[in-house]
Amino acid sequence: MINKIKTFLNNNAIFKYILLFGVLAILGHSYILYRYFKDGIIFTGPNDGIEQMLPIQMYLYEHWTHGTFFYSTDLGLGGDMFMDLSYYFSTNILFIINVIFVWIGSFIFHFNTDHMLFWAQNAIVISIVKSFLIMSFTYLYVKKIGLNRTASIVAAFLFAVSPIYFRFTVYWPFFSDVFMLLPLLLFSIERFLKDKKIGMFILIVALTFINNFYFAYYQFLTGLIYFFYRFIFQHKADIVPRMQQLKLLVVASILGLGSSLFIFFHSAHSFIGNNRAIYNGTIPLLSNFNKHDNIFYDNYLIVVLFIAIQALLTIKLYKHYYYRLFSIFTIILMIASFLPYVDSIFNGFSAPQKRWHYLLTFFSSGLIASYVYYFKSISIKQYIITAIPGIVVIFSSYYITKDYVSWIWMVPILFIIGLLVLTIKRFTRLITLVFAALILLTSFLVSKDHSKNQIYHDDHERRANKFFIQASTFDSGLQRSHVSHLNQQLNPDERLGWRVLTQDNTPMYQHFKGLSLYSSIFDGGLNQYLFEDAKVNLQNESLSRYSDMQDRSNLYSLWSTKYIMKKSYQKSSPANFKLIQDDGKYQILENEQPLPAVKVTDQYYDAHDIDNPLDLEHAMIKGVVTTDKSKVNSEINKAPNLLNQTTITTRDADYKDDMLTVPRNGDGLTIQLPKKLTNQYQDLYLMLHLERELPQSNFTIQVNDYPNNRLFQDSKYRMNQDDLLYRVPVPKDGKIFISLTNGKYKLELQGLYGENYQTLKQAHKEKRYTYHETNGKINISLKEHKKGTAVINIPYREGLKAKVDGKDKAIHKVNHIMSGIDVEQQDKDIEITYQPPYFKTMILVSIVSIILSVIFTRKVNSKQQT
Repeated sequence: MINKIKTFLNNNAIFKYILLFGVLAILGHSYILYRYFKDGIIFTGPNDGIEQMLPIQMYLYEHWTHGTFFYSTDLGLGGDMFMDLSYYFSTNILFIINVIFVWIGSFIFHFNTDHMLFWAQNAIVISIVKSFLIMSFTYLYVKKIGLNRTASIVAAFLFAVSPIYFRFTVYWPFFSDVFMLLPLLLFSIERFLKDKKIGMFILIVALTFINNFYFAYYQFLTGLIYFFYRFIFQHKADIVPRMQQLKLLVVASILGLGSSLFIFFHSAHSFIGNNRAIYNGTIPLLSNFNKHDNIFYDNYLIVVLFIAIQALLTIKLYKHYYYRLFSIFTIILMIASFLPYVDSIFNGFSAPQKRWHYLLTFFSSGLIASYVYYFKSISIKQYIITAIPGIVVIFSSYYITKDYVSWIWMVPILFIIGLLVLTIKRFTRLITLVFAALILLTSFLVSKDHSKNQIYHDDHERRANKFFIQASTFDSGLQRSHVSHLNQQLNPDERLGWRVLTQDNTPMYQHFKGLSLYSSIFDGGLNQYLFEDAKVNLQNESLSRYSDMQDRSNLYSLWSTKYIMKKSYQKSSPANFKLIQDDGKYQILENEQPLPAVKVTDQYYDAHDIDNPLDLEHAMIKGVVTTDKSKVNSEINKAPNLLNQTTITTRDADYKDDMLTVPRNGDGLTIQLPKKLTNQYQDLYLMLHLERELPQSNFTIQVNDYPNNRLFQDSKYRMNQDDLLYRVPVPKDGKIFISLTNGKYKLELQGLYGENYQTLKQAHKEKRYTYHETNGKINISLKEHKKGTAVINIPYREGLKAKVDGKDKAIHKVNHIMSGIDVEQQDKDIEITYQPPYFKTMILVSIVSIILSVIFTRKVNSKQQT
């Protein structure tokens, strides 16, 4: 039997490598598997991992398998999942394949896909599969440049089981897709230069732009730099003349891009339309050179094996073309790791982000593999001399940091085995294989210790585990029971305001239509409305979230929020909501002043005439806010600024010329209201401008019971939102306390506006329509109404289309973000559909590009054959 297996493997080389890389991928994940089965620790980060990655995967699977692929009103307040989630998984090729297999498997194995635990388990499986593919593709590249099987396997394993691979995958799994695409891109360039075959290059360019627009930029920079190196320094095996290289690759790149446009155009469009705050922080010239910058020893991001130092110092081997290539790229990238400007360049000249370091891992892995390949040509003296610096770096790092790593003992062991390879003349192949195997073992131990120390830290173990993601801190059975009951009470156009603690993607994994979203990219129009027009001020400042409408009753009603659920200990509640259930753990409140999701109005207010959020809310409640001046026929009764009726005093602070100095935490200002105001209003909207002076730091401003955590000036995630609004329930004693973290601030009190909710209470509440939403299509049947504009509280997006009684009708943006359709008095049935803008055009362009790519490839290949 064993002999038959050996014979089969010898006759089926491809299967042999599939088996080898499969085994290596599983062994590379052995620590991950051990911790999961022993301790229940999941291979997903406690922050972005379980708050974004898993919920988004579950959300897409649920909607795709039910026939919804584009617009959905339950993506936060509503959006296009295809475009808005393209940064994550909606265009991710491996995830799409994964969804197909999970969907098919569900019929056989009955996977519990509506629970987070399944997707946490799925993440481990996909990581093993991805690691296998990375090894396979890296092996192809390294073999193509002329190294032997042993060296190619070394390169493949070092890259696929590197610390940065695990860091990327555990926190942002779509990041590590670039580990597959990088070797394929470089392989396709080498294949073109040496064989003059261009088809694979076009294919990889297209797949890269389809898979993820963000890392397509990384691939573009890397491919460009790599090609220019190969263009300037030609290899003896290159057969394509220089100028022909340039012409053919430019054409092929354009064709690859064109072939991807049916996906890439929409992904790029979503990013450009994101309206994210521009980073204005200062970028230092050099890093801090602390222990976190030591890339050779227990770095939080990347660990370059110490053998790379020895390889770089072995100057004799620089005569070999690819050894020199790997050395030059490794040296440049090592230097670049200390330059924050490089981090900014790779992040689109925005905030510095250390996401390009996989390139250093790749080229240093290739360097080590080349070192193994040429190892026998090194003299013993040269070997010993070049080994000393690497040994010194590792042991001095341990001496300085006192951070012990288990692989430190592999340094002398590898040194000794290397000496044996160079000195013993017998069994050289065996000893060389042992040397290579020990390098793989060292790489595994480095990644294992990195996972243990830098990934599976205390917070990860506490929150990223099987118990946590099924507990009340994330997703409990009781929470789901309450949500399920409330879902039965909700109509398709109504929402539930609920999130578990700060989990803004709770609606995704507890399956309800909510108000919150945690995503790095969402539509710029929604961003503008929430944070600039409505001035929603999140409790914790973040570029990537929106959530609870700041407990502003008008906003809850305008977005058809029928119920709010919250923890029983949470004090804050919006006005006009009554408690209908309290089980001691959760409270459920019902909106007493709900507004219909669809209304027909003929009252038009000028958007340019409204300059504060309370007036905007009133105008949206009474009629519709428009930028079409020809329709404007009403004026809003502007809320008076009450600030000059109050008394402002300092509280152990100094306030002069809008400069506030706060000596101790909690000091600040007190605004005293006159009794007539406390009797007249339920809520107050306090508006102010706030900037913290140097030195930079995070800080908290608390207005009565609302603590607002703000980020430091140069933070990558700062919103640059300095004009802030605070909803303040009118205090019984008439005092508004503004408390701050100690420091110096520029503080300008801009306005104080009172809300008695008469506008909301007097608004029409009757639902004069029926509403159905299925597979991205919304059907509305209007009852008796007047001529005017049908205002639907779904976010307007370019690509929304409407039919009224079967006839095409334009949809306009109204109320800064909602959708409006002009209707006549006799109109009844409205059908709203959505298709990403230029969708069919881009499909046509891609089809033409694919046809031209086939013709171009055959033409180039035929010239080579002749």
